[in-house]
Amino acid sequence: MAKYKDYSYDQGVFLPVFFDKQILPGTFEYSLNHLIDNEVDLTIFDNRYNNDKTGAKAYDPRILLKIILFAYSRGITSSRKMFAVDGCKLPSNASKEWSGTKTDFKNKALKLEKAIERIIQKHREIDHIEEKNNIIDTDTQYIATPAKADKKIRNWTKDNDDKIGASGKPVKSNITDNDSAKMKTSNGVIQGYNGLAMVDNKHQVIVGAEAFGKGPEQDLLKPLINNTKENLGDDVFENTRLTADSGFHTNKNMDMLAEENIDAYVADNLFRKRDPRFDNAGRYKELFRKQKNTKLFSKKDFYFDPEFKFSMCPARKRLYRTGNGIDKKGNFVTRFEGPKSACGPCKLRSKCLRKPDKTLQRQVAYFHVSRKTPETATEKMKLKIDSPSGRQTYSKRLGTVEPVFGHIRHTMKLNWFSMRWKIKVNSQWLLFCTLHNLKKIHRYGSVEVT
Repeated sequence: MAKYKDYSYDQGVFLPVFFDKQILPGTFEYSLNHLIDNEVDLTIFDNRYNNDKTGAKAYDPRILLKIILFAYSRGITSSRKMFAVDGCKLPSNASKEWSGTKTDFKNKALKLEKAIERIIQKHREIDHIEEKNNIIDTDTQYIATPAKADKKIRNWTKDNDDKIGASGKPVKSNITDNDSAKMKTSNGVIQGYNGLAMVDNKHQVIVGAEAFGKGPEQDLLKPLINNTKENLGDDVFENTRLTADSGFHTNKNMDMLAEENIDAYVADNLFRKRDPRFDNAGRYKELFRKQKNTKLFSKKDFYFDPEFKFSMCPARKRLYRTGNGIDKKGNFVTRFEGPKSACGPCKLRSKCLRKPDKTLQRQVAYFHVSRKTPETATEKMKLKIDSPSGRQTYSKRLGTVEPVFGHIRHTMKLNWFSMRWKIKVNSQWLLFCTLHNLKKIHRYGSVEVT
């Protein structure tokens, strides 16, 4: 018969643990511990405490910061430099259901009050039912929820006004966190913040960052440039290229970059269409059109009066001039349109219109000789970014900034901002950006330089 040693879980093991021996050189914990103790100035926290004579001792900010950064790291909530800037939209600790203008909130409060009135009316109608006490008790509990929401809305509308957008019109506020905003993302509409970062292309170190309660990024380029200058000095962009996607492209921003003499490469919405490498990008769409429709009449099939008073369609019907103008590319254009009385019963509609069941009449435009457009900052940017060297420089943007957001979101697990209000959300965003940089420093410092 086999014999075994007795074992029991009803026992304890006492192991001596020396924490300083657990933090081994070469680990991220070692790098974090060294940087916080020796390189980071935390004296700013000293003035927040007034317990030198009375009161209990406070926890040292150094150990608290080490714990926070280490928890975040585990996902527990060239001589010629180049920076890339972009934004990362994340949901915040606020529901988009509590967003709207003051008018929206007042209408919502009225609906809640009507719902409460219907429940009260229901109570009056069941006065003679034997089970009325149970029904009333249940409905009373149900009334509490809309009544609480109604009070919350009324209190907010009493003390707050609409936020005014860039166009001067009211934009949606949020009762829970009015610094946040509704934003369109690849995962739908969220209520949150846009975490922006300026990233160095050599080491992917974040040199400027801020969280904004705005989805559109057109107005955020200037603040982030100023943020970067505060961190690295006013002359940081003297020998540095800056790349940004079309979300930051506006005439105002192009003028600002030109005035500050920043060597920037900012794409516009038509950047891809002008790229000769994408000439065949729409070939499948065009093939589908050819399969769906017979060959459509082109402008070559139309006759244009020498004085451009009218045009003649292939069905020998007149199209009348509707006006002249300049298009976005600077071309002088004369436009013509067919009358509904002629286009409606025309037997050639299927050859003349792409959507003959929806489009009422044919329109055609004659492009005259292109006029010279003034050399604005926007036009200069288009010429610059369309050049071979410009496209090569801009192509580095994606590989510079996107991996940083991937690291923060997927490795460090920042899927949403757990804080409310911009000052707290921005602090959380800066902490994650700082942690990203600390990891970069840790990995760079562990490499032996020869």
